[in-house]
Amino acid sequence: MKKIILSSFLALATLPMFAQDVPGTVPQVAPAVTMNPEFIQFKVTAHDFGNVKQNIPVSYTFEFKNVGTKDITLVNVQASCGCTTPNWKGGIYKPGETAQITATFNAASEGYFQKNVTVTTSEGVNSLTISGMVMVPAAYDQWKIKQDSIDLAKAKLEKVESKGKKSEKKSSKSSKDKNEQKSKDADRPKSKKSSDKKSS
Repeated sequence: MKKIILSSFLALATLPMFAQDVPGTVPQVAPAVTMNPEFIQFKVTAHDFGNVKQNIPVSYTFEFKNVGTKDITLVNVQASCGCTTPNWKGGIYKPGETAQITATFNAASEGYFQKNVTVTTSEGVNSLTISGMVMVPAAYDQWKIKQDSIDLAKAKLEKVESKGKKSEKKSSKSSKDKNEQKSKDADRPKSKKSSDKKSS
């Protein structure tokens, strides 16, 4: 029995010797996979919805393009919480191809929100962000009425300013044309008939 325990102990003690690398040799390491998350170029990576009415879902579509030199596989799109649902189509995207990822926020809870959407591709990970302020319906409706009247006033002002600039351009052009005509008339030599009349 002692012999069996002793031989087992010796076998375990010598086992690490066989697992060690031979001195002077370079250990074999698997080549690292080159990741290039910059190969996926998004038009924008963040969107602010501003004020949002509670319980009315809002969506934003992020568009990306494969700007790399090889095919990219869209592996996964994951939202940071259950209140945000990403809609996307996985698969392979060739260089120059574009695709879309839509993030929908359910707007169930009142207050400020900022949610992340993680996009995983064969080239690495990219992060998208949506944010905004969820308002209870009564408060949102009051804000919307005020905002609509402000927007309407701005649109009217811009229209008036635009008309003013157009009429200003017209009047400056007509006065410029008149001045040019006067200048041409002054430079023009007088006809013989008018000079003959003066001499007689």
